[in-house]
Amino acid sequence: MKKRTLNEIRQSKEYQTAIKSRNVLLLNPDEAIDEIVDNLNTHLFDIIFEAVNDEMHKYTVFQEQTYLTDEGMEMFEEQWFEFYHEHHGEILGRIMKSLTN
Repeated sequence: MKKRTLNEIRQSKEYQTAIKSRNVLLLNPDEAIDEIVDNLNTHLFDIIFEAVNDEMHKYTVFQEQTYLTDEGMEMFEEQWFEFYHEHHGEILGRIMKSLTN
């Protein structure tokens, strides 16, 4: 087993988690609430982002195979990316707005 340097240990996920856990104990309630909200907002946004993507793939209008062959994908990949992500962003925006209402 390779021995890690102190710098490698400090950069490890385990070390960072331990440091964060220790620091969490030192937070006042307002700081703790802010941190919890920040952590959950990021996590929930990622979940919603993926859910929108998964849901869009159920509809042929958002499936690249509906419009493009493999050869066509090479030619129109950028346009497809813009089309798909424009609509993904619109759906995501509407969901986020509905959550705040």
